Amino acid sequence: MTTYKQSSQQVSCKIDGEIAILHLDRAIYFGLQGAGADIWDALAQPKSLDELRDAVLAKFDVSPHQCESDIVEILATLEKEGLVETVR
Repeated sequence: MTTYKQSSQQVSCKIDGEIAILHLDRAIYFGLQGAGADIWDALAQPKSLDELRDAVLAKFDVSPHQCESDIVEILATLEKEGLVETVR
C-alpha cells in the first residue's frame, strides 16, 4: 500500500487558517485551505489514501467517492510540485 508524506524539501506554516508551503529548492509557494489544509496537516506523518479519506469524511459532509477523488487530485498536484513524497 502506498503512503504519502510531506516532502523534506519544503517548509510550511499556518497563516489565518491557510497553510502556506514553500518548496526550498524551487522557491515555489503553494497555499491550501479547508480540507486541503487538513490533508496537509495529516501528512506530517505517512498516511495512506484510505487514512486520508477517513479523516476528511469524519470532518466534512462529502460522499466517499467525491472525497477520494478530490484527495487523489490534491495529492497528484502536491507530488508534481515536489511537496509530497510517496513512501512504500
